[in-house]
Amino acid sequence: MEYQEILEWAFRRHLNPLSWYIRPVFLVVLAYFAYKHHRKGLLITFLLMMSSMVWFPPPETINGQMQAVLDMEEKLLSNPVSAVITITFMMVFVVTIGMAFWKHSLTLGLLVMNVTLIGKVALSLLFTGENGWAPLGNTIFGLLLVNGIGMFLIYRKKAIQRSNKEYSKPDK
Repeated sequence: MEYQEILEWAFRRHLNPLSWYIRPVFLVVLAYFAYKHHRKGLLITFLLMMSSMVWFPPPETINGQMQAVLDMEEKLLSNPVSAVITITFMMVFVVTIGMAFWKHSLTLGLLVMNVTLIGKVALSLLFTGENGWAPLGNTIFGLLLVNGIGMFLIYRKKAIQRSNKEYSKPDK
């Protein structure tokens, strides 16, 4: 199979909305393994995240906006120069997310995740016009998932800190 044929096969499968909705879940798992300094988990999660676009069968019906966005992505990845730029750009965000959580910076990690998720829609709008709204559903899902877990962890951390302060107060 030739590179272009593999790319076309992959993008037909990537039109399945499930391949878009699973990515934010992998970002959460990636953040977890980075936070725990678990290199093997990071590597496995990264490989699963990158391969997830082909896990699902091609959809029976295709959303025209999704098709336009994926056509743009396929075009970017078909040209060697833009493919290197696109993949490098994507890797910078993944590595930055990993580094933030590796250093236990929940705030920075959440900030980078939010910029990444919102940036995906912004770039889609920039390159495909109105069709760029196609990833909005999975972006909202990703933002709710990431920020919901983040807010829970921040609340939990503050509750533990309050509890520790109360516990460490001397009795009167």
